[in-house]
Amino acid sequence: MQRVGVVVVGSLLLSGCQGSEAGDSPPASGGAAGPSASSTAGTAGPAADLQPPEKPAGIDAESQIGLETFTRYWFELLSYGYESNDWVPLQTVTDRGCDTCTNVIGEVRKHYESGGRITGGRITVNSISTTGEPGAQGPISSYVELEQTELKYLDKSGREAAVSDALPPTRSITIAVHKNNRWVMLDFGSPNAS
Repeated sequence: MQRVGVVVVGSLLLSGCQGSEAGDSPPASGGAAGPSASSTAGTAGPAADLQPPEKPAGIDAESQIGLETFTRYWFELLSYGYESNDWVPLQTVTDRGCDTCTNVIGEVRKHYESGGRITGGRITVNSISTTGEPGAQGPISSYVELEQTELKYLDKSGREAAVSDALPPTRSITIAVHKNNRWVMLDFGSPNAS
């Protein structure tokens, strides 16, 4: 069994706001974004009973509470993506220029395309501290303390092929913007990346 680095913030680091212009919309579902859970559920693929997290009330509010609600929801969608390989819900609220997001999705998809699946990887947001004021023009950075449970990479026969250790409480940063009456994630990762 192979041990691999944690995908969320352990091995993919933020190198700055990589998002395209804030006005760019996320990719439409069913486009070049790739397969969703419904089209990849076969062999040892994602569990058929997985459902995306429900969108919470107040998520689109241009306020501190709205931003925090959106940020927690975004990480729930990321967790869901690991186990479902359905990235459409996450991409709907993520700028297509988010390089870190593209890297994470690509790595997970690669494993599913080999016939395997992933279990675990649940992300918990312990705290959020915002450096900007919602209502102001432009992107807002937030410091987020995250934890992630162990991820198990199962091969096409269902055997454990690799493991990513659990991520202990770790400080990360998110960059989001409120545009067209909703929040969009521009990028996320380590605040220490250069």
